[in-house]
Amino acid sequence: MIDVLVVGSGISGLSVAFLLAKEGFNVLVLEKEEIPGGNIQTEKADGFILELGPQTILADKKVEEFLQLVGIQPEYAREEAKIRYIYKKGRLIPLPLSPVEFFKSPLLSFGAKLRVLKEPFVGPSIKTEESIAEFVRRRLGKEFLDYIIDPFISGVYAGDPESLSVKYAVRRVYELEQKFGSLIKGAIKLKALGPGGRLISFNGGNHTLIKKLAEKLSLDTENVVLKIRKKEDRFIVDAKKGKYEAKSVVIAAPATSAGYLLRDISWSASEVFDQIYYAPIVVVHVSVEKGSIPKGFGFLIPRVEKRKILGVLFSSQIFEKRAPEGKELLTVYLGGSRDPEIIDYEDEDIFSIVDKELRDLLSINKLEFLRLTRWKRAIPQYTLGYGRYLELAKTLEDENPGLFLAGNYLYGVSVADCIRASYSVAERVKNFLRARG
Repeated sequence: MIDVLVVGSGISGLSVAFLLAKEGFNVLVLEKEEIPGGNIQTEKADGFILELGPQTILADKKVEEFLQLVGIQPEYAREEAKIRYIYKKGRLIPLPLSPVEFFKSPLLSFGAKLRVLKEPFVGPSIKTEESIAEFVRRRLGKEFLDYIIDPFISGVYAGDPESLSVKYAVRRVYELEQKFGSLIKGAIKLKALGPGGRLISFNGGNHTLIKKLAEKLSLDTENVVLKIRKKEDRFIVDAKKGKYEAKSVVIAAPATSAGYLLRDISWSASEVFDQIYYAPIVVVHVSVEKGSIPKGFGFLIPRVEKRKILGVLFSSQIFEKRAPEGKELLTVYLGGSRDPEIIDYEDEDIFSIVDKELRDLLSINKLEFLRLTRWKRAIPQYTLGYGRYLELAKTLEDENPGLFLAGNYLYGVSVADCIRASYSVAERVKNFLRARG
């Protein structure tokens, strides 16, 4: 009998499996696709390294510790990647990185800057839960929402701040108000507001991490899991290639897939998890001539600017060797919850939009399309009332000893969030198995 059967080989499933295997447990990972990694996929074409999913990982101390355990050396972002732009009224404006830069920046009007200074004197909301938009308008003002928070939310969630919950989508910000009564006061006391860490990738792209983890695990690809049942003190897992018995099961699949697999354990899970909305994203990789774009990480476009493009990364400027000599690689994002219909556009229509807007936004005359990727269910949206999904996950685990859930719909959407959460999930699995004996 297998100690732990993990369903899904995205970063969550592989990380949990790796930590448990390192403790000596017998772990098997089942993956329905031919290539592991979920949305973390990398392609190489004509000297370009194309990230089809997440472009970077924000590595804090815990993530760095994990990479050391795996035995993989990260590649750190270039210094110029610290420069990030917001598009406003026909120009790219650098995002200020200090209070002095903030007050000198043309990104916000003088009145909006004064409104930000009033933030420490804003009282708490009478609501039990607010959207990010409500929270920011209340504490920092509408202009701050439009030109800083809205594009930031597009960059992280491809989401709409009007519908995302501040409590669940940006928990750190929510907790600053709860603990200190003010974001500015909290940032001063903690000496930071945003997440800490360094931007990393790996030699050859982010899928290098996936391959390194897969090499260290028992992984069976193209093996679709069909059903999971609880029988006395074990789980019976029916899959395309056979039947498996396991002491414990970790379902590290997207929410809808998790709900489907849990249908014989809990019908409510299937019905409720199916309601979690995943924003669709279109990713377009474009080659341009070297020297035709400014130095930096890339830029985001606020919704009030009424563009189709959500943002553009200057991928070849973030990490070394992402484009051949004389070329630059751009990664363009469209869709998200603000424009989900674009996922169904014809390729030619999407290319036409990108061509027109890039020429306008960056004054580029010559560009070449390399790749178009569609993610119909890309990023889970932590919407208002999202706590009910987290409560259901906990109830399912409590009522079914040996069952564990993992994934970016539970503990945060970033790769770093998933790696950090894997420690907690693995610890709970380990404690269960050792208590069982």
